[in-house]
Amino acid sequence: MAAPVRDNRSPQETGRRPDPVPPGRRRPARARSWTTALTFGPPGVDIVAMAIAAAAATRDLECVAPTAALAVLLNIAAGLYRPRLLPSILDGLLRLTLCGLVAGMTAASVVRGVYGTEWIHDVAPTALLYTFLACCGRAVFHATLRGARRRGGTRSTIMIGAGYHGHRLAAALLDHPEYGLWPAGFVDDPRESMSQDVRIPFLGGPDQLGAILRAHRVRAVIIALPYGTGQETRLLARISRGLGCEVYFAPEPGDILVDFVPLGENVRSFPVLRMRPPPQARLTWPLKRALDIALAVVGLAVAMPIMAVCALAVRWEGGPGVLFRQHRVGLRGRRITLLKLRTIKPVSEQEADTRWSVADDLRLGSTGKVLRKTSLDELPQLWNVLRGDMSLVGPRPERPYFVEKFAKSTPSYELRHRVPVGITGWAQIHGLRGDTSIEDRARFDNHYIDNWSLGADVKILVRTVWCVLRSRGA
Repeated sequence: MAAPVRDNRSPQETGRRPDPVPPGRRRPARARSWTTALTFGPPGVDIVAMAIAAAAATRDLECVAPTAALAVLLNIAAGLYRPRLLPSILDGLLRLTLCGLVAGMTAASVVRGVYGTEWIHDVAPTALLYTFLACCGRAVFHATLRGARRRGGTRSTIMIGAGYHGHRLAAALLDHPEYGLWPAGFVDDPRESMSQDVRIPFLGGPDQLGAILRAHRVRAVIIALPYGTGQETRLLARISRGLGCEVYFAPEPGDILVDFVPLGENVRSFPVLRMRPPPQARLTWPLKRALDIALAVVGLAVAMPIMAVCALAVRWEGGPGVLFRQHRVGLRGRRITLLKLRTIKPVSEQEADTRWSVADDLRLGSTGKVLRKTSLDELPQLWNVLRGDMSLVGPRPERPYFVEKFAKSTPSYELRHRVPVGITGWAQIHGLRGDTSIEDRARFDNHYIDNWSLGADVKILVRTVWCVLRSRGA
């Protein structure tokens, strides 16, 4: 009996919805449970390992829970739980041991009151036993994960780039399912693509990427383009990440990028770089909101007398109505009502919404000039932060009229709204406020978003205080 002939035509040519799972493969939805297990499995293994080690070495049950919790927190800080395509028990082995040692020393000192050389008798055995048990648990977990992937527990993956490099990488993934990525098809300009691999169909061009990702229930995207650093590639990567896919960039072996960036991961020695998740998807993002609330509460309590004095000065100079409310554009284009101390009375609401700067306005009195120069007029925005409309640190909010105007002239301007707007920010502490380059502002703001960290927020807050003390504003 003749073998059936496989139809390698694209879905656009056949006019039918593609099957997201090839014959003999489980549906990619199965891979989601393994992605969850890969995220929470190692911390669970470490908690159990440290609990057993602490109980066996110290025989003090009061030490078990604090030591286990501290070990996991230290492991998070050390980056031991970062996702990897093919995890190994040797990844971060030294860091694992040091974190266990520090957790044991801290718990022994705080909970049990052990100091000096006494900790050697309890802490050293705890750390060594913890490392051994954690490695054993990881070995079992990783072996189980690889076995499940070989049996079909892989994620449906789109390859962007159907050239020679893309085909070699896709073939490696097909032959080695333990990496957890199954190539569902190629996306590329038809003029750039090579002849199709009989195992992997050509699905369409880059302009069809969104529809292809939805139709194939794609969980991961690999960009294997020779021109992978272009603006179009960044757009494709952001589209893929916006649709919930993990995105990987795979430069060709020997690419100059490999000499500058520590890629860390590989597929059969093909270098692979994982795209960072958006700031809101990172573990430390909730701490940003917690920091906002804590500092906003303290700031309002401390600033109340100062705002009262400023309000009296504004009332004396310009009459009633010391607070100024204005619509601004916040996170994802949502409009918020910004609060400020009034420094000038606008002729009309249209003037307030469409006039760019009032720095040289003759109506600006001495009180208004002092408030603007010292940024004291922005103290009421702490209430916006407490409400959740803004953050302490973020791109400066702008009025809807100017957002629409700048978005037409500066393509990257709208990308500033990926995170909440802020009272201060990376652009402001570099002097980009008032009548300055919009292109420069957008570049600084997007740099902040792309490289966000809680440490960067603290750095910006400290530099903001210094700018205010120097009466330069922020």
